[in-house]
Amino acid sequence: MKQQKMETINKKSNSKMTYGIDCPYIDIQWQKGRIYVSNAVLRLIGEPSGIRLLWNPAKRSLIIKPTNIEDPDGFPVIGKKYVQRGSLYIGSNTLINEIWVSDDWDKSLRFRIVAKYNEPSNVAIFEMKDAVAFESSRNIRNGRPKILD
Repeated sequence: MKQQKMETINKKSNSKMTYGIDCPYIDIQWQKGRIYVSNAVLRLIGEPSGIRLLWNPAKRSLIIKPTNIEDPDGFPVIGKKYVQRGSLYIGSNTLINEIWVSDDWDKSLRFRIVAKYNEPSNVAIFEMKDAVAFESSRNIRNGRPKILD
């Protein structure tokens, strides 16, 4: 079931995709030093009590792996904060700086990447080559971000 959903999502072009509640994606924003993980990513990997971010600079990919809340290297996924906002906010300036150095992205933009799901490992994989640039809006609730060509 999960694999079929991901195949449908991966067939669509990133620039024409509607990022709704069923689309597992992350937003990376240098200015705020945050990674926004959509709730769909958390549902995709089984609604864990914690997640671990694994960065591979050689492959330029970020992996989100489920873990438990006691994991000292993980980020806890607790409370209603992420449910109400539609995203889990993770502050990690060190990781974001690593990503920006490897990809030389414009710091005034934010980048959205749709997940590729690896079912045997139960991980969500985000490849930086699939990133779509958006203008950073001050109030994202008042409209969709504009896709840059």
